[in-house]
Amino acid sequence: MHEYDLIADWYASQRTGAMGVPEVSALAASLPAGASVLDVGCGTGLPLTRVLLEHGCHVLGVDSSRELLAKFQANFPHVQTLCAPIQACELEARTFDAAIAWGVLFHLRHDEQARAIAHIARALKPGAVFLFTSGDAHGSVDGEPMNGVPFRYHSYSVEGYRDLLRAHGLTLESTHTDPGGNVYFVSRKTGGGDADASLSEEPECA
Repeated sequence: MHEYDLIADWYASQRTGAMGVPEVSALAASLPAGASVLDVGCGTGLPLTRVLLEHGCHVLGVDSSRELLAKFQANFPHVQTLCAPIQACELEARTFDAAIAWGVLFHLRHDEQARAIAHIARALKPGAVFLFTSGDAHGSVDGEPMNGVPFRYHSYSVEGYRDLLRAHGLTLESTHTDPGGNVYFVSRKTGGGDADASLSEEPECA
C-alpha cells in the first residue's frame, strides 16, 4: 500500500512487540518440517516471518509496499518476496501448506477482500491452514491516522467471513481476540470452493 510507503521508517520502529507471535508460533509448530508458508502483507518480516523461519518454514513474502519490502529484504536477504497486492499477485502455480495475513485484509475494500481470499485459497494445499486478522463487524470506518497518514478499514462480520471462506473451500474453525484487540480467524482448506463464484458479490452478513 502506498500509505505504508509513506510511514515505512516509523512503522518499522513501532512493530517491535509480540503481537501475533503466539498465534503464528502455534501455527508453525503444527506444520510439517520444511512447510511452505505464504506470508501475505509480510511488511518488514518482524516479528512474524522470523517466527516462521525459526520453525524451519520456507516462506514467500508478499507485500504491496516497496519500502517495507526493502526492509524485509535487508532483514531476510535469502527469503523470496513479491511486491504486489495479494488479490492480483502472480504466484506461478505455487501451493502452500499454510498462509498468514496479519493486519492486511482490513485495508482492502470488501470486494478486494473477496478476491484476496479467493486467490489465497487457490494457492493452499488440501488441509492447509489460513490464519488472518480483521475486524468482526460488517462495515467500513476511518481509523486513527498512523504517523499522520489516514487509513480506512473494512470488515465483514464473523458470519460474513465464514460464508466467504466457505465459498472458496475454506472452513472457519475458530476466532479469538488478543489483549491488543486483534481479531484472529483460523480457517482450513477443506474443499475446492466455487471457482465460478462472483468475486464481487458480498456474502450474507450478520
